[in-house]
Amino acid sequence: MQMQSVVHSAGVREMDRRETNQKWYYSFDEKRMVIILKEEPEEGEVNEVPAKYEVCGTCNGKGSHVNPSIDSNGLSAEDFAEDRDFEEMYFSGGFDVSCNECKGNKVVPEVNWDSLTQEEKDHVTQIIDDHYAYQMEMAWERKMGW
Repeated sequence: MQMQSVVHSAGVREMDRRETNQKWYYSFDEKRMVIILKEEPEEGEVNEVPAKYEVCGTCNGKGSHVNPSIDSNGLSAEDFAEDRDFEEMYFSGGFDVSCNECKGNKVVPEVNWDSLTQEEKDHVTQIIDDHYAYQMEMAWERKMGW
């Protein structure tokens, strides 16, 4: 089953990961297997880190997932009891779309943490934390109607 939205104690609903395709990094160079962190790095700043492929966490390697417009706000047993055709379509893949994260490739680039120094790990971790903190702030602002 797909990951559903989560509400934090502050009452802010996290966006279902199927609803966004924003990456925490600038780009990925598949030929060189490196993740490029920023478009314009500061002088002397680490801007590329080695990458490896991992099974996509959004579709769990399936290449597709249920269209989030169908179930991102959650479904209940009543939704299926009221409409058996809907239930059949849902569980047979009738509402599936190509994965928003891997674009159907079933794998995504991830940092090859084993090949980084501790300083590089700290730098990349800070970039990732900053990205997701910003995403949470934007979700909170949307919820507040700003």
